[in-house]
Amino acid sequence: MFAKYEGATMSEVFVKINNRQLGPLNRREIKNLVVNGEFSQDDLVYHEDSQEWVEAKQIDELRTIFIQDEQQERRKTVYAVGGGKGGVGKTILTASLGIGLATYDHEVVIVDADLGGANLHTSMGILEPEYTFYHFYTLQRENLDDICLETPVSNLKLISGACGTLGLANPRYSQKVRFINQLRQLNADYILLDLGAGSSYNVIDFFLAADEGVLVTTPEPTAIQETFNFLKVAIMRRLVREFRKNVAVLSIIDQYMYSEPGRMQFTMDDLIKDVKEIDDEAAYYIENFLGKYHPRLILNMVHSSKEIREGDSFRTAAHDILNVDVDYIGFVEYDESVRKSVKELKPFVLDNPRSKAAKSLARLITVGILQKSGWVGYKEKRRVLQHLKAESVDYPEANVRESDTICSVNCFYWGDCDYQEGGYPCPIRNLDPIFKRNG
Repeated sequence: MFAKYEGATMSEVFVKINNRQLGPLNRREIKNLVVNGEFSQDDLVYHEDSQEWVEAKQIDELRTIFIQDEQQERRKTVYAVGGGKGGVGKTILTASLGIGLATYDHEVVIVDADLGGANLHTSMGILEPEYTFYHFYTLQRENLDDICLETPVSNLKLISGACGTLGLANPRYSQKVRFINQLRQLNADYILLDLGAGSSYNVIDFFLAADEGVLVTTPEPTAIQETFNFLKVAIMRRLVREFRKNVAVLSIIDQYMYSEPGRMQFTMDDLIKDVKEIDDEAAYYIENFLGKYHPRLILNMVHSSKEIREGDSFRTAAHDILNVDVDYIGFVEYDESVRKSVKELKPFVLDNPRSKAAKSLARLITVGILQKSGWVGYKEKRRVLQHLKAESVDYPEANVRESDTICSVNCFYWGDCDYQEGGYPCPIRNLDPIFKRNG
């Protein structure tokens, strides 16, 4: 084992990459090799003082290059899971994707970004989180690391939203930016945001601020329409923020943005044509942005092969009308066991790792997210399923009891609840402590 060369200074050095000697190279040239993936910390550097070849990670000045490179890689890890319509399974899917990636030996943080109606913690069987986003919002905790909660799944942490806390549902834009910026500092390979329902600017801003936007919908026509409208609003919101100081261009965008809800009476080509008449540079920016913007799409609760093709139809519509190429990364089959697992406060991928939905999710992770295809993809899918099965053995059973609270229209969550089983015990058991404290 070589000693670390803490005090070494470096001007130009020779390096060896795959037994090929290069140099002499200065620090900037070596950094370029690192960024391009051509030089790693295990490659060799000739140390002039000791007159021997040592691993690059032993050189103090070079170690900082690798640390910066790792930090840069980890900045681009934030996925926002949205889509507009409630009840399409965004929360359950976010938790399940997080679990699947974590069992793949990735460090994962799932984040409840539904700031006014958080429930991601319940999908992990956590009824009363010790810390929530409220503690970060009110500065009781300085950074997001301080409110990261351990979950029963190895390598998976949770940041809980602050359910029902007045004021948190409408943070200022600067607060949203601070939130996203600190998310990028978390020590994780994947950070998954579970966004709230609807197309409010709060939801849209989080969707746009993330490194990857993931649209989730079911194949139902109303869900497809709302998800398409969500994507349209996200694009227009991005353009509004970009041209907020360009009054002439902004007035054109506003005319298109506030078209009749639920209908697309224009294409982005129409908007670009009108903008180009007054500002060529602005029109070029819009074309360039749309060409590079590639949100992802997941279909959930799919019943048949015909419904699977709804994802391709969505892609076609997005391309023809919005000038955006949507990446349809996969689907999750409808499975009755998912509803059972939700009621038992246990993720379906661990409650029944052999279910159709769990197998769909494993394929979605390996092929859609990790980009493993062919024979490699098949092997990796089997690996994920094996890890899920192993993880399920030690996953704690929730202490499920029938709720004392009866579901009714008087509940302050009634309008946003996916269950609404009036007259029956509340299926969202984590509300019991809230009602009892306020009762």
